[in-house]
Amino acid sequence: MNTTLLTHQLYAGAAPWLGLSLLLLGRNPCLSRTRIAGSLLLGFFLLRIPVAGWSGFAWIRVLEPNPSFTLTGLLAIVLWERVSRRKFLRPADWNALWIFGAAASLLLYPTALGLTSYDHYTWGWWPRLPIGTAVITTLLLLRGNRFGLLLLLPFAGFLLHLQESANFWDALIDPLYGAVSLGALAVLITQRILRRN
Repeated sequence: MNTTLLTHQLYAGAAPWLGLSLLLLGRNPCLSRTRIAGSLLLGFFLLRIPVAGWSGFAWIRVLEPNPSFTLTGLLAIVLWERVSRRKFLRPADWNALWIFGAAASLLLYPTALGLTSYDHYTWGWWPRLPIGTAVITTLLLLRGNRFGLLLLLPFAGFLLHLQESANFWDALIDPLYGAVSLGALAVLITQRILRRN
């Protein structure tokens, strides 16, 4: 098998594996090493089970061949927080993560669906999107927001060509991260409105 293709497949399988492992770990506050190892292994093997001739990894790859590095990094951080019982992302970091995801979604996906005459997806092939993201990342890091560290991952993954896509948007955001961000931001806004009343 081609090394590049294998790299793309391994990377595309990381996000589903991390997500399923988190689900299998559950919310039990007492995690043993056996449970952690068992959840990680079971998540991998469940995604390897063939359904209609394809593994779970292959089916997920049909739906989303390029999970963003932001989503994959977020899942890895949440899994690490869950296993180590230490917090990496603080409330302000989570807020920045949801605001960024929602803003990027509202900028990208309506144009990708043909709802506007200009397609912002083309920015991913030009330097303007990486430069804009670098400015946002720098500002976050200067403010001590740890989401800035997570935003470094799209640059690293993009430069290493870990994804099948050569568009920087795909390194930065995917539909799942975008949808969850929009939902989380709606909840944050609703909570603030209710607190004021």
